[in-house]
Amino acid sequence: MASFQPNSPTNLTMIDMTTLINNLGGPAKQCRFVARIVPQGTTNMITQLGYNSILRDLSYLCEATEFPGRGFDFMEARYYGPSLFLPYNTKYSNELSMSFLCRAESFERQLFDDWMGVINPVNIFDFNYAKDYYCNIELYQLAEYPAAAQGATAPRATYMWTLRNAWPMQVNPQPVTWADQDILRLSVTFTYQYWTRPGRDSVSGQAPSTLPGLESPTNVPQQ
Repeated sequence: MASFQPNSPTNLTMIDMTTLINNLGGPAKQCRFVARIVPQGTTNMITQLGYNSILRDLSYLCEATEFPGRGFDFMEARYYGPSLFLPYNTKYSNELSMSFLCRAESFERQLFDDWMGVINPVNIFDFNYAKDYYCNIELYQLAEYPAAAQGATAPRATYMWTLRNAWPMQVNPQPVTWADQDILRLSVTFTYQYWTRPGRDSVSGQAPSTLPGLESPTNVPQQ
């Protein structure tokens, strides 16, 4: 009878695990992110409404969102022997929730109410062309702030997604109550067509540029 020769991993101590995590900047944290909403083109009605400064503010006021996912529709096939699954269509999450802190002047709510009015004006209830209200949503994963002795003045982005052809599909109700004095929040659900990673994925048939490695992450661009 043949003997079993195990080949299991051996470097499973806490020291090994700590070293492994710290080799790439330490553990990623959920609170290290930033989101930015960018209208598509100067003819976009959101730009023409004069909300560019408010859109910049939303990068600070967005307190919660989610990084996107991707999957495939698949079918079962069998040629010979056991069957297998084959993909036939790319499937994105297609929805993104964003929660914003609100200020007393209520410009955040006004922006999204006006945006919904661009999509479907209440005076005629005809829908405008998508190019008039589309936007891109940029999501950045950030590393921890480096020590002040290193001269760092801004967080460092280590990964990025651009959600393309996005628009707000629902401005959710805002519960209010006399019972507490918590900050009012605004939850908006966006939909989008697909996402890309700038510098890593080809767009419109163009080949991707040189792929940036983990050793040379980009900085968070200025608004």
